[in-house]
Amino acid sequence: MKRIYILISFIIIAGVTYGQTADDALRYSKQYFNGTARSAAMGGAFGALGGDFTGIAINPAGLAVYRTSELSFSSNFNYTDTKSLNIQAKTSLNEDKYSLGISNIGYVSTNKPRIESEGGWKNFNFAIGYNKLNTFRKNARSNAPEAPTSLLDVMVNNSNGRHPNSLNSFREFLAYDTYLIDTISGSNNQYIAITDEILNQAQTIDEKGYAGEFLMAFAANYNHKFYIGGSLGIQSIYYKSTKVFSESILSNSDSDFNDYSFEEYYKSSGVGANFKLGMIYKPEQWLRLGASIHTPTFYSFDEDYHSSMASNFNTADENGYSSYYSQSPQGKYSYKFRTPLKATFSAALVLKKRLILSADYELIDYSKAKFYNGDDGDDFNGTPENPDTNDIIKASYQSTGNLRTGLEFRATPNLSLRAGYAKMGNSFKVSGADDGFDMFSGGLGFKQNNFFMDLAYSYADVENQFVYYSTPDFASDQIKENNKKHEVKVTFGFKF
Repeated sequence: MKRIYILISFIIIAGVTYGQTADDALRYSKQYFNGTARSAAMGGAFGALGGDFTGIAINPAGLAVYRTSELSFSSNFNYTDTKSLNIQAKTSLNEDKYSLGISNIGYVSTNKPRIESEGGWKNFNFAIGYNKLNTFRKNARSNAPEAPTSLLDVMVNNSNGRHPNSLNSFREFLAYDTYLIDTISGSNNQYIAITDEILNQAQTIDEKGYAGEFLMAFAANYNHKFYIGGSLGIQSIYYKSTKVFSESILSNSDSDFNDYSFEEYYKSSGVGANFKLGMIYKPEQWLRLGASIHTPTFYSFDEDYHSSMASNFNTADENGYSSYYSQSPQGKYSYKFRTPLKATFSAALVLKKRLILSADYELIDYSKAKFYNGDDGDDFNGTPENPDTNDIIKASYQSTGNLRTGLEFRATPNLSLRAGYAKMGNSFKVSGADDGFDMFSGGLGFKQNNFFMDLAYSYADVENQFVYYSTPDFASDQIKENNKKHEVKVTFGFKF
């Protein structure tokens, strides 16, 4: 089962259908490497530095920088404040969400040759562990008072020409079954909505989920000048969304119809694998240059979905009912998905073992994301006249760059101060659509003998725009959503 992602010079988050869409492709392809507190505090800029477990996920050659074995654990606390502004009506609503979780568990084993020569290979290291790559957690509320159009108009348009028995069982049939749309007298395939009045609209969204990676890596250190490494990553994604859209009459209405609500539940889970190769070169002791390449992650996804609709009237029918409820079947679908190839180029300055300046530049072409091998044999490719999901991905997205920068200052032998900045590029090629954002971070690190503890705080302000529904002839009001994301992270570790 598929739905098509629509772009009308801004980002639309469709709220009335299910399936594999271009916005799903973007959600599954975006990753943020900040599993450990040290990495998070320095903006995730560890491609040339190494010596950090999250850095291994960026450039596996960084594993070879370790001189001792290590065990680390990171926990994070997230707070997201979401403000939804109706651009036309100038109304706004706020909602927030808290979460606590594990962002990193890592083990590094260092192994030195029994007989160490002045030149040659110095150590061979192995690592295994987990890094969280993304978090999908959000509560949002928005409204459109006195809306000029209605979702019922969309359902009437979608139903016309169809017999009631052939209506979409996840949408239009629910409206028909709850008496919100009905056939015109004398026809069995032309429809009309229960009311043509101006209605108040509201929507709530509850999103949960995460993306994470279990990795196994191997790396080698040649004469403390050249480091090379590779890793196998097993990535997992879990995403769940519950959307409730409602419409109700105005306070001065004398209509027999009162209100209705349309609830959609969607859950997807996927497991995929990728490989990463990387190198770090030190032409001078104070300069490190790095590069890495990540193959696409090849996922297998399973999704579950259902919907329901409830309507309320002011007077009872001949059977004594004034409220009606209808629920769809339980839907299931499986498919494959491939993320884009990714390349990262990095540089770092290490000055007198007290000051570190680092930067990563990541290149990724989101138009290369691809769905394939659907349960029903669908390849998600259409024609110029009837584009399908992969065609819309190619037309909507572009190649972009993500910049991550970090600074660390060792104030004392036991205390380090850190700061970071990341600029995430715009994934969209269509005019007026921009999902780029800035991330600011800071933190500190403390170490005593073989124990270390790192703290980090990061902040990002992410904006997007969407409509509740859209047709070639009309659309709902535009909603501008502003998500202020705060995260506090702590890492505990032991070297041995």
